[in-house]
Amino acid sequence: MDILRAIDISKQFGHSLVLERLSFSLSPGRIYALVGNNGSGKTTLFRMIMGLSFPTQGSLSLFGSQTIHENERARRRIGALIENPILYENASGYQNVNNIRLLKGISSRSAVDEALRKFGLLNKKRLPVRHYSMGMKQRLALACALLGNPELLLLDEPLNGLDPSGMREIETTLLQTVRDNGTTIFISSHYLKQLYGFATDYIFIDQGHLAGSMTASELERKCDLCVYLSVPEGEREAALRILSRTMDNDVRLLENGEICVYGFQEKLDVINNALNRERITLNSIRSSGISLEDYFFQMIGGNRTC
Repeated sequence: MDILRAIDISKQFGHSLVLERLSFSLSPGRIYALVGNNGSGKTTLFRMIMGLSFPTQGSLSLFGSQTIHENERARRRIGALIENPILYENASGYQNVNNIRLLKGISSRSAVDEALRKFGLLNKKRLPVRHYSMGMKQRLALACALLGNPELLLLDEPLNGLDPSGMREIETTLLQTVRDNGTTIFISSHYLKQLYGFATDYIFIDQGHLAGSMTASELERKCDLCVYLSVPEGEREAALRILSRTMDNDVRLLENGEICVYGFQEKLDVINNALNRERITLNSIRSSGISLEDYFFQMIGGNRTC
């Protein structure tokens, strides 16, 4: 059963057509990245999934529902962070999450501390939210969205305001959620690079139109992403072990003596640092294939407005 199925979804505001005939589906336990420039219709789509707006034409089905009434009941199985997080600034982090617990009818109070712990906020739970940084507020909103272990999690630009280490923490927590609970995640961004290596599937949207969709492996093949590195012959086996342990990607020794990291092109310092820590000499490193950014712009017809 599909978690979500959209059939010929269109949305019009006055004379402005924001979404036009979108059709796609989401399968259980996968992470879908919705990628498109600002103003491409991502937030409008998420609002329709949550029942905050309705299609001008077309239909949405949640968890196999057949009617609008069934969709309303199905939305109890969804967690969402859409647009800017709505938080009570004068209340504490604990009180904000506890309010969501009460609204969702979750009986266990321990669920609040568990949600705060997942996002590193347990030691700040008594602090008023007005004293939280932007990144802390974003993590608090994510804790609210994940409360109750939803089957579908909608995240609209959730990494905004987070530094690189904060992004990595959020990604790790979300991946753990997928592994532990089988949650399906639908996450949007206007940066393909931000979600690369995290999502299992990609849906590209441009000015309200579906520009394309593909799995992560298909994206890698389209971009032909690879990193090639050269190390002294006597250090190759050690380098292979280190990189295989460090990287999630396929690492192989080629016939010409180069080591290739497949499906990877970003953050070359990750490779460099891993080898440096083990005193492996890196003679050279290079990447090949079209960049993620350039591929994204090709998908949306070269429209670079963000």
